[in-house]
Amino acid sequence: MQLNLRTLAPALVVVTLALAGCKTAPTKTSDATATPPAGQQSTTPAAAARVDFYLAKREPGAGLREVNLPDGKLYLQETPVLTRADLTDAAALVDRQGQNFVGLRFSEAGTRKLTAVSTANVGSVLALVIDQELVAAPLIGEPLNRGVLAFGVPSAQAASEIAARIRGDAVPAAGGTAPAPAPAAKP
Repeated sequence: MQLNLRTLAPALVVVTLALAGCKTAPTKTSDATATPPAGQQSTTPAAAARVDFYLAKREPGAGLREVNLPDGKLYLQETPVLTRADLTDAAALVDRQGQNFVGLRFSEAGTRKLTAVSTANVGSVLALVIDQELVAAPLIGEPLNRGVLAFGVPSAQAASEIAARIRGDAVPAAGGTAPAPAPAAKP
């Protein structure tokens, strides 16, 4: 998948609107990617999830770590170029054609880093890793300088789970729903 402004424009509009306060509720689908083992609780806390973004290549090289994929291999740099600290929000999104996405909004500092990294590495892969699991690896097609990033996922359930893990929320089990958020503490 190649990221560029022309292909991301519709998603960026949706991301901007969604991240401005219109969060998408978790949805059930029959396209669940995993079935929980018998007896597993309906949610899994993800507060401790580590979220990192690595530059990656399709060919091996010095200082790169090999990651096996179903359709080949990817080679990640050892040090992340962005982390959860660079993000302000993550949301599950759907475009007009029904394609599911995860939309990420970066902080001011994160936006500067994303712009610098993507400008210097057009043609490279930006790998999203959550708790040492490769979640997405889109190709950087052009400088990403708007402070948002959206990447496609196979289902609404996957989008909800990934966004929840990035935010540190409870992750709904396959076919389940996340619990309601706790009420805000009163001052």
